[in-house]
Amino acid sequence: MELRGTTAIVTGGARRLGRAIALALAARGANLVVHYGHSAEAAARVVAEARALGVEAVAVEADFGRPALVGRVVEEAVARFGRAEVLVNSAAIFEPGGVLDTDEATWDRHFAVNLKAPFFLSQAFARALPPGVSGKIVNITDYRALRPGTDHVAYTLTKAGLVTLTQVLAQALAPRVAVNAVALGAILPPPGAGPGHLERLARAVPLRRHGAPDDVIAAVLFLLEGSDFITGTTLVVDGGAHLGPVRGTQTVE
Repeated sequence: MELRGTTAIVTGGARRLGRAIALALAARGANLVVHYGHSAEAAARVVAEARALGVEAVAVEADFGRPALVGRVVEEAVARFGRAEVLVNSAAIFEPGGVLDTDEATWDRHFAVNLKAPFFLSQAFARALPPGVSGKIVNITDYRALRPGTDHVAYTLTKAGLVTLTQVLAQALAPRVAVNAVALGAILPPPGAGPGHLERLARAVPLRRHGAPDDVIAAVLFLLEGSDFITGTTLVVDGGAHLGPVRGTQTVE
């Protein structure tokens, strides 16, 4: 896909990795629909930066905890740009909770934002795609979906569901829409994490380092631009964390 001149919806596009992905797409010439939940000022800054790159951009507020608001993101894209060819489902919440202490409210919040919203956004995106136009969806998931632990249970289950949803959508929306996912490892520290958080995680990763937003951007751009013959795939960008803790070392000269 040639991104220049397309319209891309990026959910959670105001902050953190969503912001990095949105601005990378703008740099490739895509007009932007920047979804945000509560970060209006941050979304406005992303819009301004995108326009400075020579594309059109608009910010759209929608609380994904309220399912009735999800459709307005695609509606705004169509109203402003006529159509959208790219959807990046990046918005997510990440709250702690194990098997014995996850309550129903935590469960419901995660499933609403992390799984229900991507499903209905993808549905609306596909329905709004004009005849004869192809599209692409990239879902941002987590290596925990492939190697679950016992912490962040609700989050992990939604991200595992997103991997399965990627496969379902890839079949249902073919051949016009390619649907893939990127499963992330340690890229940015979670809010409130102390100094050295990522460095500590990196010690157990086969590549012995944590990632950076550029690693995510490269993966997303590959799935959007690099090949039109990939769908239903989850590209793991985690330094090998999904393989489990490092149990031995071997030096390759």
